[in-house]
Parts: sequence; C-alpha cells; structure tokens
Amino acid sequence: MLSVAEIEDAALISWPALDSLSDGRWVARYTRGFSGRANSIWCLDPADDDNAAQRIARLAATYAEHDLPPLFRVTPLTGRNTLAALEAEAWEKTDTSLVLSTPVGETAGFDPAARLFDATDPAFLAAQAALQGFASATLETFTAILGAIRSPACGIVLFADDGAPAASLLCVQTGGVVMFYDVVTAASRRGEGLGRRMMASGLSWGAENGAAHAALQVQGSNSPAIGLYLALGFTFRYPYHYRRPTKVLPQ
Repeated sequence: MLSVAEIEDAALISWPALDSLSDGRWVARYTRGFSGRANSIWCLDPADDDNAAQRIARLAATYAEHDLPPLFRVTPLTGRNTLAALEAEAWEKTDTSLVLSTPVGETAGFDPAARLFDATDPAFLAAQAALQGFASATLETFTAILGAIRSPACGIVLFADDGAPAASLLCVQTGGVVMFYDVVTAASRRGEGLGRRMMASGLSWGAENGAAHAALQVQGSNSPAIGLYLALGFTFRYPYHYRRPTKVLPQ
C-alpha cells in the first residue's frame, strides 16, 4: 500500500505550481489562484517542525507578492508544532478533501468512445474549458500548469454524438502512481455511467504507462464522486484541509 508520503510526493510532482519557495521540507506554491493545491503551503515531513510559527509567518507574507491570499494545506504530514502554531494564530479550517487510492491491477481496457490526447492538446483543453466553464484567464493558467508537467500525462475525453464533450479527466503518472485530476461530466449527462467509463480508461492508461497504484483527491462533500471511486475499488486513505488566517498578517 502506498504511504501518505508517497502519495503527497506524487501529488506535488504531478500538479506543478508555476512558482514556489522551499523552506526545508516545506514548500509554498503560487499559481495565480487556480486550485488550492497549487496555491498553498505544504509540509512534506512531520519531523520538519521546528520554528513553525516563524516559518508560517515568513511564508505567508510571500503570498502578497503574488497577489494571493495565504493558504496552508494540512495533511497527516503536518507536524504537531505546525498545527499548534496555526491554531494559536487563529488560522481557520476550510475546504476538507479526501484522498483515495487503489492498486492498479488488471484493467478493463479503453472505452471505445474514449479519445486520448496529449495533456496540452488544444482539443483536450477546449473540452475541459467547455465542461468546467473556464473563463479565458482561468484557461490560460490551467494550460500553463499542464505545460509545466514533466511526467507522462494524458487527457481523456468522451464525446457525445453531436461532437460536444460529455466527460473528461486528466491523468499523470509519476513514480509508479497515476494521479487523476479534473474529473468532470457535463451536467446534462450525469448519472449515465460516463465517469466510470472514463476512470476505467484512465486506469488502463496508467497500467500501460507503468503505474502500480492510482490516487486522487476529491472534495469531502462530493458524495456521488466518492461513491463512484469506491465502486471502482478505491479506498479512503486520509483527509486534508486548508487553513487561512483570520488576522491581518504583517507585510
């Protein structure tokens, strides 16, 4: 079974930030506000926990330089001193997500209707933009993130008979783990099993590209998606959440 550290390392690599600042095993990430994962402070080793209050303050102050609000991502790798410092400075909890994983064994193969694209292919980007309702600036940032991925990556789209995208996802393989992102189905097509078909194709792509495990992150309130992933054999591994300051921070 994958460790928390292995999943977190895979998540960090497979979803790159456009800019970052490291402090030991902490990293502050900045990406124009697109996704909490790419715009928050991460801890990657609970033992790297000294001088937590000072380090939080120093890294939090850097977000103003990027016109972003500071955000701290709390996982099982966040040390006790760090969590205590966040509590002491009244950083409030928000946005809980769940991490699930599964071994990648024998797969069902690719769905006949699935089309596979390079992650930066304009057709895949257009499908994601249409399904997620991206504004032009958001699409520009999304495109930049995908262009920064240095691991094998694939965009999968299921198209409707009229040529419109019906469902889509992104998969990235790093270190033997295939990570899934931006799993989305058109609102008018939900409940038709498209998510299951896409995920089956994504797992097949992962198996063909050297993945022994798969992992993903899903909002804790997204019960339909969680039910789908559990039905596909994923199991719950750990939660994470974000903290944001409630006090005015020194510049």
